[in-house]
Amino acid sequence: MAAVLTADRWPVWVMTDKIKETLLNAFRQLLQPLIRILLRNGVSYGEYAETAKRVFVEVASKEIVTAKESPTSSRVAILTGLTKNEVERVTQDIALSRAPSTANLNRIGRMLAGWHQDPEFTGPYGLPLELPITGSGTNFHALNQRYGGDISANEMLEELERIGAVIVVAGNRVRVLTRSYIPAEADPAAMQFMGLALRDLAETLDYNLNPNLEGGFFERRVWTPLGIDPVDIPEFDKLVQKYGQQFLEALDNHLTAKETDAEAMAPSEKVRVGVGVYMFSDANRHFDRD
Repeated sequence: MAAVLTADRWPVWVMTDKIKETLLNAFRQLLQPLIRILLRNGVSYGEYAETAKRVFVEVASKEIVTAKESPTSSRVAILTGLTKNEVERVTQDIALSRAPSTANLNRIGRMLAGWHQDPEFTGPYGLPLELPITGSGTNFHALNQRYGGDISANEMLEELERIGAVIVVAGNRVRVLTRSYIPAEADPAAMQFMGLALRDLAETLDYNLNPNLEGGFFERRVWTPLGIDPVDIPEFDKLVQKYGQQFLEALDNHLTAKETDAEAMAPSEKVRVGVGVYMFSDANRHFDRD
């Protein structure tokens, strides 16, 4: 069977339980790689959930305004399923430009913060104590009981050792090595680029799936329904790089000329437009490029 080339345009549907289930299944697939990125960078579920609440409130409010109605807390609560109090709190945070709450930090972050800030676990100069794992008085088990939630002390210690946050010395004492939990040396610019690229793709999908809009933007994919041998991935990657680069350079030349033509226009009169090209594979491995 040949590779499949498709245009992912869906018919206009009435929202039913079956369609809602299909949509949620699609979002579960979408979230899997995104959640991997969050976990790799120390973002907890609580932090993610608080950010999601904010986006729900922002988007719901805009949808209500678009319908030429007033985005009251009650209407936003009905549309999002959040409580009215949650909507009012999040709306206030948005109005004050406050970042989403990080009160529910990941357990490791709470452990390290408590170890460095709680007087029971710090020395005379505010330095974190070297704690015995067990025993009477101040110890690692007591620290975990206070800040580790429902994770056992042994499991927490194993994870802290694994990420290099602590070391065990003298067989039964734990020394903390860092105050902050930063599991990955991520480039902020790369993170911003990722967010922009994902948003652009999602905006196109949203536009093409919106039954209230006519037409749609170009959206195509090609893939192998039956799969290929993983050893053939590097060859395909080189092919994508070669023709993808040529394709993008041709479009860039066209857009550069159009930008020059629009140079005298006010920024508010211009629109951002572009094309994204990407390769995907479900191969759980990396390969070297020559």
